[in-house]
Amino acid sequence: MKLQGFDTNAAPFVDIQDFTLDLHWILAGLLFLSVIGPMLYFTWKYRADKVKDEEISDVTHNTPLEIAWTVIPTAILMVFFYYGYEGMKQVRSIPPESKSFVVKVIGSKWKWEYEYPPNKAGFVHKIGGGYIEPVVDKNGKVIKEGSLGVSALYVPENTNIILKMTAPLNDVIHSYYVPAFRMKEDVVPGRTTKQWFNAKRGTYDVECAEYCGKAHSFMYSRIVVLPKEEFEKWFESKAYTPKGEIKADGAYLFKQKGCVFCHGNDGKGKKGYGQDLTVRMSKAQVLHVIEHGQHQLKYPLGPMPAGTAKGADAEAIAEWIASGAKGTPPQAFATACAGCHGADAKGNGGMAPNLTAFDETLVKHVMEHGKSGIIGNMPYFFTTDKENAAIAKYLQSL
Repeated sequence: MKLQGFDTNAAPFVDIQDFTLDLHWILAGLLFLSVIGPMLYFTWKYRADKVKDEEISDVTHNTPLEIAWTVIPTAILMVFFYYGYEGMKQVRSIPPESKSFVVKVIGSKWKWEYEYPPNKAGFVHKIGGGYIEPVVDKNGKVIKEGSLGVSALYVPENTNIILKMTAPLNDVIHSYYVPAFRMKEDVVPGRTTKQWFNAKRGTYDVECAEYCGKAHSFMYSRIVVLPKEEFEKWFESKAYTPKGEIKADGAYLFKQKGCVFCHGNDGKGKKGYGQDLTVRMSKAQVLHVIEHGQHQLKYPLGPMPAGTAKGADAEAIAEWIASGAKGTPPQAFATACAGCHGADAKGNGGMAPNLTAFDETLVKHVMEHGKSGIIGNMPYFFTTDKENAAIAKYLQSL
């Protein structure tokens, strides 16, 4: 995929950055020639077969020359500094939020997601997801092109847009890079960095410019700048994107949301990265939760405390849940777990996690809050109820 935008002038600070770069090339070229040109000339003119030793004099000082080679490079550096500073002022002089449109950007392995401010009805648009990688054969020939899906930031034209960017605490550093805007800003876990732009109508590529792991080269997105009327009509609606609703296909969403990066295309989980989603929980996972508790999913019945069962009781509970909760539950489950999860382990009507299947409620809680477990940390995702239902249906089909 070739990034678009290196020859595009789409943001207000492009002109001075392009001029500064051109000026650097010109002055650096002149400096290069001023050193290399005379060096080559003198090497040729005073080569050994043309000059006798007695003709060589020992020159120790030349005041005008020394002043020149000090003053001229210093002046050139001051020119570089002036235009560099002026360009930086434009990029870093972020306009007031009261006169701008502010969007939250979340960068995580390996996707960009966007959260908008509430519209007049209080609805919050959340868009984003991962790039679906192309399919290639053993010779590297592309059989099926990749797709950005709906991973795009939609904004109005000729409007100051402020991006407040962050990454989940357990993620890595990313860098939001828009070639058409000459804009690049690091996205740091646990911190908020800011950048802004004001763009003309069009579609502009975005990529991550900070190496962030195995799918770094597929961490794409786009900025779509729309006419103000078209943007306002969409923003005040509940449509997923200005082009309408996303296709609620669980298998597609599983790829587009980036789940395949850790859980694999077959959902069986890449070793050391993600859980095997073809089974609800393994015995080791159950024992881990019993030992450490679970405080992240925010179910109505609250966090699960650590140490609800021990020894043989914990083993019996783990084996029964890992079997798919088939047959009669052990007495230890009825004593320690049924009060929240229900006698059938199906979550007590959504009050606690379903331990037998990835139902819609469980998917919603995991997507909204992320999850920490025996393997590692899963970040939260932007999903709608419709998407959660489709993903849950797909996971159950596995």
